[in-house]
Amino acid sequence: MTTLMLAPEKNFMPVYDITNPILTWASGPDQRAYFFNQTWLDFTGSQLQQNINEGWFQFIHPDELPLYQDAYQAAHAADKPFQIEFRIKRHDGLYRWFLCNAVPCPNSTGEFAGYIAANTEIHDQKETETERKAIEERFELFLNCTNDGIWDWIDFKTNEQWWSPQFYELIGYQDQEIEPSLDTFKRLLHPEDAPRTIQATNTALEQGFPFDLEYRLRVKGGEYRWFRGSAKVLRNSDGRAVRMTGSLSDIHARILAEEELKAARNKSAQATKVKDAFLSMISHEIRTPLTSILGFSEILIESSDDPDTLNTLEIIHANGEYLLNTINDFQDLSRIEDGQFDTEILECCPATVIENVRNLLKKKAESKNLLFEIEQGSILPETIKSDPIRLKQILLNVVGTAIKYTDEGRIKLGIETTIAENGTHHLKFTVTNTGMGITSELLDHLFAPCSLTDVSVPNFGVGTGLGLMISYQLIEILGGSINVDYRDQSGTTIEFSIATGDISKVKMEKVSASKRLLEIKSSKSAHAFIKQDCRILLVEDGIYHQRLINFLLTKAGAEIHIFENGQLAIDELLRSQTTGDPLGEPYDLILMDIQMPVFDGYATTRQLRSLGFTKPIIALTAHAMTHDRQKCLDAGCDDYLSKPIDRQKMIQVINSVLQPKVKPNLVTK
Repeated sequence: MTTLMLAPEKNFMPVYDITNPILTWASGPDQRAYFFNQTWLDFTGSQLQQNINEGWFQFIHPDELPLYQDAYQAAHAADKPFQIEFRIKRHDGLYRWFLCNAVPCPNSTGEFAGYIAANTEIHDQKETETERKAIEERFELFLNCTNDGIWDWIDFKTNEQWWSPQFYELIGYQDQEIEPSLDTFKRLLHPEDAPRTIQATNTALEQGFPFDLEYRLRVKGGEYRWFRGSAKVLRNSDGRAVRMTGSLSDIHARILAEEELKAARNKSAQATKVKDAFLSMISHEIRTPLTSILGFSEILIESSDDPDTLNTLEIIHANGEYLLNTINDFQDLSRIEDGQFDTEILECCPATVIENVRNLLKKKAESKNLLFEIEQGSILPETIKSDPIRLKQILLNVVGTAIKYTDEGRIKLGIETTIAENGTHHLKFTVTNTGMGITSELLDHLFAPCSLTDVSVPNFGVGTGLGLMISYQLIEILGGSINVDYRDQSGTTIEFSIATGDISKVKMEKVSASKRLLEIKSSKSAHAFIKQDCRILLVEDGIYHQRLINFLLTKAGAEIHIFENGQLAIDELLRSQTTGDPLGEPYDLILMDIQMPVFDGYATTRQLRSLGFTKPIIALTAHAMTHDRQKCLDAGCDDYLSKPIDRQKMIQVINSVLQPKVKPNLVTK
């Protein structure tokens, strides 16, 4: 062992091993250092002379040197040991942390002769401590910045937990005001939420399922509030749970808002049910008599030659149609409002729709001595992809309103194809009239979106507002837009467009009115007769409807048998069944009224299907809401007709569902 002996006057110094990893130095009573062990010299990469007196200060970090000097002087004045941490520069220029323990050394007479100090490296411990403090600071910052309460369950052998100050604040208590434990938490749980919350905790610990639950806790003062608790379970290498840490969030305001929203939705749903029930009842009560009014007036118009009688009948029929259109408009508005408005986009001929509108409105214009013109600005596509029924409805409403508010002159309907900026194809319709036309105030109301709860508009006459309000929304549904230009004294221009689909490869044509009119008439005549001899069983309790439908279908070539309720119809089919033949063999089709006494149409249809009746059943009903059709189909009907009965549509539907008759094989001998 190599040792260093001090000079005789310093013989009070102990002997040190120069290979000791402890950095050692010694100073005299004048505070000047005179000894440094070899470990110091090797660590700093310096010579002894570089360290003597105050030379060694160069190796102490500048930030800690003043602290060291203050500590040394204070200890020297009191003749006491001192301890301080500072960084010493290593030979590679890096600073390392050391703990300096300095003790006073007496001389041979017992007087203070200076300090001897051992400097132990603590750099790794210091770095760990620094990291620990940084983590603690970040955690403290997290706790101060989050609104969530944090809890920690470290030892499952006890129920003791740690709750953050914010956790206490959420439940209304001061920090540590109540014991943070699982038992306390259980006492705070709402009785209705306690079983599932404790079960979820146990499941998370035992089976590893996530813990994420909403529950109520009793806060200070006795009130229960809603909270959301989330937690993660830490496990050891064996998979055993060793710790559970989680958070607590106040969701009381959100829960109350959701409950209010749910209540509002329920109220809205109930209001919708009441509205739908009211509309359904009104529709049924209006459509039922309209079936007879429109049907018989149409029959009389076709058979009468007297001008005065014809005029009276046409007035009756026109007002009946107005009433029907009004109830249809209300139902359309209800469907749009409920998001249940269905459009049928199919390939259709725009020229056919336009000529239909011309034929329907021409007489109305002539009755006011007005000229109704259609101006085709460009050749039109032979077909477009749109809903022809809704397009016709829009044109009838817009052009019809223009006719209504024009006292003299003309109404012009212009049509042309356009391409929007995004490349989509449209048909643009321009309706213009002469004179005062529709005032700007009226236009603002007519073309404004509305709902059934807000259909109050100024007094602008019978048969105007509701149809245009619906047209505004129908145009948007068909992918278009509308623009109105009112010019005082000189008339009004209404422009609207609908999307047509891609017509770049569609044949373009300019069809004459006479040719299109001939096609329309040919189409109508094709639906004037039933395509084959057939026997129809009509199940209808209304005597006037019996007479009307019997007259129309007999004229169309059918043989009609009438029964006034479902039970009588079932009895007839069972009575007429021949042994070995399927049920209903004598009949080709059933027209089934839905609302009847004894046995209604739904029950009758279901009963017939269960008995094996396979031939077509067409529902007849004054209920015309969207769900009514589906209800009929679900009961087993093949199709559906709403009242008032449209003669052409009725014959068309009958022809579409009739099953071809099989001709018997003729055997010759």
